[in-house]
Amino acid sequence: MKEEEIIEKLQKLGLTKYESLAYITLLKLGPSKATDITRESGIPHTRVYDVLSSLHRKGFVDVMHGAPRLYKPVNPEVVLEKIKEEFIEDMENLKAAFLELYRQVHGEELPEIWTIQGFENTVERAEYVIRTAKHEVLINAPFEFLRLLKDEIKRRRDIIFVIISNFEEIPEWLNGDNIILAKTGGAPWLMASWIIGDIDYALFFGALPRDKRREKFYSFWAKSPKIIQNYMHWFYTIYLDNSRIIKPLNYDKLSKPLSLVNIRTLITLLKFTELPKRAEIVGRLVETKEPVTVDGEIVEYEYTPLMANVTVKADGKEWKVGGIGSYFEDVEGEKFILLE
Repeated sequence: MKEEEIIEKLQKLGLTKYESLAYITLLKLGPSKATDITRESGIPHTRVYDVLSSLHRKGFVDVMHGAPRLYKPVNPEVVLEKIKEEFIEDMENLKAAFLELYRQVHGEELPEIWTIQGFENTVERAEYVIRTAKHEVLINAPFEFLRLLKDEIKRRRDIIFVIISNFEEIPEWLNGDNIILAKTGGAPWLMASWIIGDIDYALFFGALPRDKRREKFYSFWAKSPKIIQNYMHWFYTIYLDNSRIIKPLNYDKLSKPLSLVNIRTLITLLKFTELPKRAEIVGRLVETKEPVTVDGEIVEYEYTPLMANVTVKADGKEWKVGGIGSYFEDVEGEKFILLE
């Protein structure tokens, strides 16, 4: 990297041009007198002491007292790592402050939707969704794209996958007990591809590029529980319900307790086993929004394009439990934990 580029980047970190020149000069010379720094860098003698004092305050220079006084550059790795840590801390504090300002006005989380440019960047985001999911991942994508996620899918035996694709056959790496596979009916391919992780992240895009290097490619990345809850609803009602299951999951072999965050994923799993099933459901009472935990047995479920809920018997009472945004049920479920 040219010296001019280094100076430009140091200025972005808050140094002046003279401070940048002085630090670079000290890295070249090692411990030096102010007069040596002036001669080598071209910084005016009338300015050099102020410049070195400022660098000392900012942590770039150590002062070695004596006769003559020497100035020593702090190891770049040390000083830059400190700046990096402070920058990250400042960004996190700002993020928290901005979100709190938004919540004070709107009473909810700030929805985040970004445009991702480039096919490789889209693949990386899809891998990230799978890598960070804690409960379930829903995928609707052409097999050509699904194959790019092979390694990440194989690593995750601890979450549930519901995958829809244009399968010709089932590859070995998709034979896990925790994976549900469905063959698309065809027409939905024209609408979108989705990779959804819990209610934390969602990635969606249209048709794949024919030439991944030359064609411009864009996808959309969302981080908003309310938005993603809608995406999950569409995933099931538009795509899965119009596809054919070609590989069920092996419920009996799944490790318990098993946690899920979407009511339709819960019901999809229940279709592969027998009721009743012991479960713990964490959520809020629909009428009062008070936190509640229901520990009992799921005895039945209702699943239509407009309605999805389960009936739980607990403490001699029956509770109707739906997903986020419920208003017909007794409980708005946020986490569904199958215990057996």
